[in-house]
Parts: sequence; C-alpha cells; structure tokens
Amino acid sequence: MKRVVITGLGVVSPIGSNIQEFWKNVKEKNTGIRHLTKLDSTRFKGNSLSAEVIGEDVLTCKKDISSYSTSVEYAYKASKMALIDAGLSEKIDYPNRYGIILGTTNGTEDIVERTIDTFDIQNEKEELSTDAKKMLSYFRPIEMSSMVAKLCNLGGTNMVIPTACTAGNYAFGTAFSMIKEGRSKVMLAGGSDPFTRSCYTIFYRLGAMTKENIKPFAEDRTGMVVGEGAGIMVLEELKHALERGAKIYGEISGYGLSCDAYHPTAPDPDGNGAALAMKKALEYSGLTIDDISYISAHGTGTKANDSHEVNAMYKVFGEKLTDIPIHCLKSVIGHCMGAASAFEGISAVLSLQEQIIPSTKNTEKTDESFPISIDLNTKDIKQTKITNIMSNSFAFGGNICSLIFSQYN
Repeated sequence: MKRVVITGLGVVSPIGSNIQEFWKNVKEKNTGIRHLTKLDSTRFKGNSLSAEVIGEDVLTCKKDISSYSTSVEYAYKASKMALIDAGLSEKIDYPNRYGIILGTTNGTEDIVERTIDTFDIQNEKEELSTDAKKMLSYFRPIEMSSMVAKLCNLGGTNMVIPTACTAGNYAFGTAFSMIKEGRSKVMLAGGSDPFTRSCYTIFYRLGAMTKENIKPFAEDRTGMVVGEGAGIMVLEELKHALERGAKIYGEISGYGLSCDAYHPTAPDPDGNGAALAMKKALEYSGLTIDDISYISAHGTGTKANDSHEVNAMYKVFGEKLTDIPIHCLKSVIGHCMGAASAFEGISAVLSLQEQIIPSTKNTEKTDESFPISIDLNTKDIKQTKITNIMSNSFAFGGNICSLIFSQYN
C-alpha cells in the first residue's frame, strides 16, 4: 500500500485567507469571531456573533464565478492556493487523473436564498430574473466539486461528501484511501461552506449558539458560533511527490469512521460512536495511544458535544488522557461547518511542521463533571516533539471521523 503525504495547503477563513495569516492568528489566538454582518442580528434576540470570512477579496479569479455558490468560490480560491503551495499549476495539464473531494454542510444552499431574494415582490410577479435563473443552474451540491474540477482542470474523481460538520475529515480520509489504493496520484480534499441564514437560524432555534465567547470544555461554556470558509489540502502519493521534488508537510497515517446512530442532532452522551472512530483510526495507523502527541478536538463549546467528546476520549485513552494536550481551534475560528475539520486538519499539519502545540482561547476552568481532568494548553504555545496528531470531528446524524496526521520521515 502506498504512503500519502500532504504537499499543499489553502484556506479562505475567518482568521485569514492565506496560510501565513491563518497560522499566525492561530498561534497568537487572534479571534475571527465578530459582530454578525451578513444577516440582520435584531431578528435573533441577542445572538449577534458570527465567524465570517475575511481577506478573500485579495484572491482574484481568472473566471467570473459570481453565479456559482459562495461555497464554490471559497473552495476554488482555497484549491488554487493549495495547488500553488504544492508547486503545481493552478490549472493542471490535461489529461490527468487528479481529483477533488469536498465535504460540506450547506452545499449550495446560498443559491436558493439568493434566488428567493430576486423574486419581484414589489410588483407581485412570481418571476425569476435572468441572473437568478443562471444561478439556479448551479444549484446542485455536486456543482461544488465539478466546478472546481473544471476551473482547475482536474480530470479524475470529483465528489461531494455531505456529512455536515465532519465532512472535511471524511473528504481527507476518502482521498487518502484513493491514493493509498493506487487510484490517483494527487487528490485535492477538504471542506467548504457558505454563510447562510438557514444554517444560522437552525443553530439559533436549537439554542446552541453563544452570545459571548466560545469556551470549549469550560465549566461555564454557553455554546458555539456559526462560521464559514474553505480549507483544502493537496494529498499526494509519496513516490510522486519525491519524484517532482515537492515539499512535504506531513502524512496521513489512517482514519476511522463511525455513526453513533443516537439522535438526529444530539450526540450519544456516552461517546460510544466517537470512541469507536478513534480506536479504528489508531488500528488503521498501526499506532497506540502512547504514540499520540496531542488531540485536535471537535470542541464546539456546547454542553452536550463537549461532554460527549471527553467521555469518548476517556474510553479510548483512559487515565493517559490527562497527559495528552488538547487543542480547540473553534475557540478562535468558530464552527465553520463542513470546513471546520478541514481547518483543524490544516492547523494540525502546520503544528507538525513547526513542532508546536497551539493554545486554546477563552477557557479558564474545565468542567468538573468530566470523568477526567484534561489539558487544554490554555496558556502558551508548547514547543515539543510532535509525531502524531489525532483530529476528531462529529456531526449531526451521528457522523463521526477521526484522522491521524503524522510527521513525515
């Protein structure tokens, strides 16, 4: 079986739309959570926070893609960035078998909302404008990957995985499998989601959003903040990467999937499904709990999700969990839906590159009801030997994925 390495990274995010700015803000704990601007906050009774993309205006596209979903725009910009970072062309020579797999929560839902907004209500005409009709032609979620494939000239597999907030990890894992089995030499993979009023309203109605800071695993945590963006990695078969002299950030050792099949929105409180995914990731990688340097947690800051995650980690790591640092990226970037685990994976890969563990923002005291004390590394960046990072992501419907990023040597 082939080894799969990471050779390129691209981000369009609430804390920066280039890798340097993104990583600087992760390390300095500069937040991307700000006042909501894309919706009328007065309609949400005090919920006025969001994690909206910044800096994407500096990324120019050769082709006008304004008729596509914002998720396509974000994914294309991040893909283009990742390809250039990998030392490849932003438009690959054809023919090729290079492919793309994108994870998402909302898909192209923003097109529906933009189309609705074009109805001629004032004149009571139930007609769509020409622009709206053009937008609707790109409504299907598969257009996310097929449009990016078209713009980057990718001739291989293109696929959309709609497993909500864990979809970025699903994309990484699926692309990893394809390369490992010899079905492609290069795959772009990650997650992309637009900011939509439907998504914001759902989490508002669920009572899951905080009116203050996200405080992962904190005793006084009050919820999450809805975000958006895209994170893309270039995954590559090791021999192919070495032959062309590519720089290598790290590699993927393995991943585990599960479904706790507990509830449409609530996680299994005991964490059984999440524990299974972590165990499967370790087994696939041939690693043990002693090999994990730190855990990139899902860490939404909601009561149910954080409790479930600690219970799951405890089932897998036992008392050793006390000694394993945990990082929660959502404390600064919000919950960016399908892009969430993609951003967390990119942060983990950069940690491997610099051999540091970023610290978690806002949490002062962890919940005493947890079965074990955990180390969120809330004070300073830790400079230490990092060999393997477990990245966990969970989603509605009980969709769970654990991925292991490893140092390349």
